[in-house]
Amino acid sequence: MSRINFETRLNTLKQRKTFRQLNTVEHVSKKHITINEKTYINFTSNDYLGLAQLPINTNQLGNYFVDYGINYASSRLVSGNASLYQDVERLFCSHYPFEDCIITNSGYDANLAIFNIFKDQKIMVFSDARNHASIIDGIKLSGLSKQIYPHLDYDTLDEQLSHYPNSTKLIVTDSIFSTHGTMADLQRLTTLKKQHPNTHLMVDHAHGLGLGLYDTLEDIDILTASLSKALGTQGGIILCSNTVKQLLVNLARPIIYSSALPIFNLYQIERNLHYLHSQSYRATKLIQLSKHFNNLAEFKWGSHSRRTLSPIKYIEFEDFKAAETIYERLLTQNILASYFRYPTVEQPMLRISLSYFHNETDIQLLLNAMP
Repeated sequence: MSRINFETRLNTLKQRKTFRQLNTVEHVSKKHITINEKTYINFTSNDYLGLAQLPINTNQLGNYFVDYGINYASSRLVSGNASLYQDVERLFCSHYPFEDCIITNSGYDANLAIFNIFKDQKIMVFSDARNHASIIDGIKLSGLSKQIYPHLDYDTLDEQLSHYPNSTKLIVTDSIFSTHGTMADLQRLTTLKKQHPNTHLMVDHAHGLGLGLYDTLEDIDILTASLSKALGTQGGIILCSNTVKQLLVNLARPIIYSSALPIFNLYQIERNLHYLHSQSYRATKLIQLSKHFNNLAEFKWGSHSRRTLSPIKYIEFEDFKAAETIYERLLTQNILASYFRYPTVEQPMLRISLSYFHNETDIQLLLNAMP
């Protein structure tokens, strides 16, 4: 009888240089992170605007617990749908051009959930080649037919759409792509949507929500996002029509079969959403830091056609050895970046996340340590 050899699988990962392990983080304070008693300038966090580190008003939080309780310990469809959910969902709709909204337990859940409503429907999905894993999994788990278009290649997408004139079509894209920081052209995508009959547009705005990098989110049919990035909380959202929300409540397994978020999480989402829109100077500073990084990077390495104002930056390497050498060099200079390799990305790379807490000197130190 054959059996699974776990040790062999683990050794294979190590030999392929794709082995990962968890590092225990002891403390985070603004731009600094402490791991194994050593403190680094942190270029790995998705807390782009610093909202995850806002101090908690314990009196205010205590009042929420008095009003709502602490944890409903049930799914939203049973007895976990706290009235605070409704308040926060309406608050999102007041800030973004969508009729309705539903909060999920994570951004990953949001993307799995939305594809559930398309299951068993005759629909063709058109997905960017670099879309997030949650989109890929959502399409696969719902058994949907798909066409993959090359990353940001909208001429090819246009051609693909034209091959299905009588089909219901769904274009799916990240707004800001999580590994390379490239940005979708949402204006071009909404134009393509209008040019091709029976076409809808879904955007995963996980790494763009709250950063002010797009002038408008109009003409998008469904927008999903993680709340653990710029908003600095835990959860996900789906912004959509009321009809789509009702379908999600009835068909989306991640919503139906997950326990509701504790009141603390809902309190933090509501509070941070207020800060997000009342303290726009955070996003303004982040955009200036991104411009500064781009200017220094252009001086150091030359122009780069896909360098954007996103806070996500990257340096690609031809092999693991080169990537690991620079990664270790950064560590010796008390700088922590994210080291990505297959299957997250095709080529080994260092991913750099800028945040509101960084300054121009931090960026200069980082680039000085690069080849």
